[in-house]
Amino acid sequence: MPSGLRLSGAVVILRADEDTETVAASSDPGSANAADLEHALGEGPSRDALARGRPVLVGDLEGCGTVWVAYAHAAGAQGVRAVFSFPLQVGAARFGALTMYAGTPQRLGRTRTQRCLALAEIATETLLDSSDGVSSSRLEASLDGLLDLRVEVFQAQGMAMVTLRSDLATALARMRAHAYRTDRSLYEVSLDILAGRLTLTDERSDS
Repeated sequence: MPSGLRLSGAVVILRADEDTETVAASSDPGSANAADLEHALGEGPSRDALARGRPVLVGDLEGCGTVWVAYAHAAGAQGVRAVFSFPLQVGAARFGALTMYAGTPQRLGRTRTQRCLALAEIATETLLDSSDGVSSSRLEASLDGLLDLRVEVFQAQGMAMVTLRSDLATALARMRAHAYRTDRSLYEVSLDILAGRLTLTDERSDS
């Protein structure tokens, strides 16, 4: 993570449509896993930042009440205690979120919030750079970590859609449900689908 933020990790989440998001970049595996929880559970800071169009700042997940009952418990089990999510948007058009994590309860404060907003702007500019496309090196510099493209999630979602004869949203919902039931990440489920180890055909076969 960039110096001065004192946070443990970050992810960039992109939204393909109203019900479909995927992790586009992560600073470390732990952050990617925390973001995957939102896919599996259908709730969390990135989804709320996207829906509201404003930052979602939770300094202590244990004290967030009933906002994200499942997510708060699961993220806490992974060592996440605070989450700060910033929407990526141009005007009213929102297409992603930059979400950062901390292993201890804390408040960002004005200075760190401004730095996070600046990182969100950098991520937005990088993703919308029409001349260079999505520059992995610039995103990596912003997150100060390893860029981890999750195209596998989209590919597996398409395969599941064909198998289930459904739409993309339904396919993703089934993938999330399987990930939650088997206590695995959405990314791991996607790899199994792509490798032919998992076929979501009916409720018995994907359990």
